Amino acid sequence: MCVLVGSLRKASFSGMLANALMSLAPSSMESEVVEIGQLPFYNQDLEKLIDPPPAPWTAFRQRVKAADAVLFVTPEYNRSVPAVLKNALDVGSRPYGSSVWDRKPGAVSAAHPARSGPSAPIII
Repeated sequence: MCVLVGSLRKASFSGMLANALMSLAPSSMESEVVEIGQLPFYNQDLEKLIDPPPAPWTAFRQRVKAADAVLFVTPEYNRSVPAVLKNALDVGSRPYGSSVWDRKPGAVSAAHPARSGPSAPIII
């Protein structure tokens, strides 16, 4: 299983939550955090004009595609998900017809330290 953490902060609550969730997984379940902070912003022109597309996109797509499932761990950010996570979703969903998310089981966990956090789960 690959774990995508939607916060780039070193001591983020989402990162701590991701580590806690991975530690609770059965020993037979391999899980790894796939870093998303270095992914170039998705731009369809880069997909069409550069062959091959940017190397970080290709590496990210290969790692997610090889995983049996995906866990998204995200902070609530302005009543939504952080741009870095949305960018990872976009990179993985392209090119059209080659989405790494297709038929891949996934789960979402959200964390927020304040009382103003989401009162309902964030749906991606």
